[in-house]
Amino acid sequence: MNPIAIPRRRLWLVLATALSLPLSGCLDELGHEHDEQGEHVDANDEDAATDEPPMRAVTTWSRELELFMEFPAPTAGTPGKYITHLTLLKDFSPVMSGPLRYRFERDDGHVEEHVAETIARDGIFLPEIRVEKPGHYQLDLILGTDDEALTVDAGHVTVTAPGKTITADDHGHDHGDGGHGAHGGDIAFLKEQQWRMDFAVRPAFRDYISERLSVPARVEPRPGQNAQATAPASGRLAAPQDGTWKRPGDRVEAGDVLARVLPLSGAEDVSQLDLDLTQARERVSLARTERDRVQGLFDDGVVAEKRLDQAQSEYRIAQQALERARTRLGQIEGERDQANAAVTLRAPISGVITASPRAAGEVVAANEAVFSLLDDSQVWLKAMAYPGDMTRIKRPGNVLARQAGGQWQSLPGAELAYIGTRTEENGTVPVVFDIPNPDGRLVPGTAWSAAFSTGTGQMAVVVPKSAILDDDGIEVVIVQHGGEEFERRQVKTGIRSGDRVAITAGLRPGEHVVTEGAYTVLLASRGEQEIGHGHAH
Repeated sequence: MNPIAIPRRRLWLVLATALSLPLSGCLDELGHEHDEQGEHVDANDEDAATDEPPMRAVTTWSRELELFMEFPAPTAGTPGKYITHLTLLKDFSPVMSGPLRYRFERDDGHVEEHVAETIARDGIFLPEIRVEKPGHYQLDLILGTDDEALTVDAGHVTVTAPGKTITADDHGHDHGDGGHGAHGGDIAFLKEQQWRMDFAVRPAFRDYISERLSVPARVEPRPGQNAQATAPASGRLAAPQDGTWKRPGDRVEAGDVLARVLPLSGAEDVSQLDLDLTQARERVSLARTERDRVQGLFDDGVVAEKRLDQAQSEYRIAQQALERARTRLGQIEGERDQANAAVTLRAPISGVITASPRAAGEVVAANEAVFSLLDDSQVWLKAMAYPGDMTRIKRPGNVLARQAGGQWQSLPGAELAYIGTRTEENGTVPVVFDIPNPDGRLVPGTAWSAAFSTGTGQMAVVVPKSAILDDDGIEVVIVQHGGEEFERRQVKTGIRSGDRVAITAGLRPGEHVVTEGAYTVLLASRGEQEIGHGHAH
């Protein structure tokens, strides 16, 4: 946010020259060279140029807004036009409505406020502002009202007393942090042009960047998360009470009814299961009684320890038989339908049906598989690295994945499961990641591409890949010095990781680079395409 004193006529001469525009006729359209009544001022009128105060420019950013503002060096009691451009950083579009409040706060707490209720045209406010008292002010611009208001810091402004000459100290007081430096840029590209195209600017920042490897991959089931839903008894299959037969791809929760089994002999099969369970219970009761009797005899010294061991063994066997009888009758939590003696088949786990080899109406034997299920809430992504890459892989992480023709997707919660130690049949070495898959978007058996950091990297200035241009074999970026001032800057690049590139020389953290529309800005400096006319303030 470093305002610069720029004579108004010189500014537009520079812009017109940079854009390869004829000066005659253009200034009239721009509107900067008009007097207060709107009458045209001749571009060669030296007296008019002498009367104009020097213009200052401020460029600064908040989280939501970019401010580019031009205004005359302010003198107390004298109105001046504050040519204000506001851009929404979420999509780099012009602000389309006001109000916009200009809040001047002096060091001693004195405050003066001025409001521009509406925009003059898309993205541009043109208020005439008069600050009544001289002094050093902090200027903040507040867009909108109430809780939705957005504020941008325009830095310090020195308002001089009438007839006072601006001193070096006063002039320096107008320079804030975050604006363009005194050197400016050699490419002029107007806000109106930026707003009419896909355009974006991002600050470069210092960060750790690791080399990223991209390889083929495959989604696989996690071991131990498959299950079979088997028939609890022999009989004829029937759909659940709701009449819906589950199919591959259907999702179920543990305990959901998948099917019913109707015994072929009516209630006799179920009655036999009941009888087996009753007999097992009686056997356990008798074995327990016998064990307790022998225990008493052993304590009295009547029988040998071997007889006690035998009684305890018979009791344990009886308990196991009881458990088997219970399992057969209530296998997979099957419940008898008292109306038709059917046994229900329930899902043993939550997940997706992967196979249904049987259909309603078929006869099945006890323990025969009716459905196959997979718990896919957690899956494995098996990246297939080439043996020659294994020496580069130290601590793989930050994994991304995409399918053919799709976009790279982040995989939150992904953790390294294991790295293979030998080459598989396809000539690759597996690097396997354990991936949470709550929404089921990673379907086991599908082919993907995986990209992951190798674990070897460096701290560097980082920019998006889209900011790097190949200019006749030279890597360059377009640096923004001010709202409409840009510079072609040669850089040296280092590690590339996905959509990020390390800059090893030529760029400092905090400098703003063009990430969308950079090539168009570069062409604007060469006159290789027709760039629209300038401001229409």
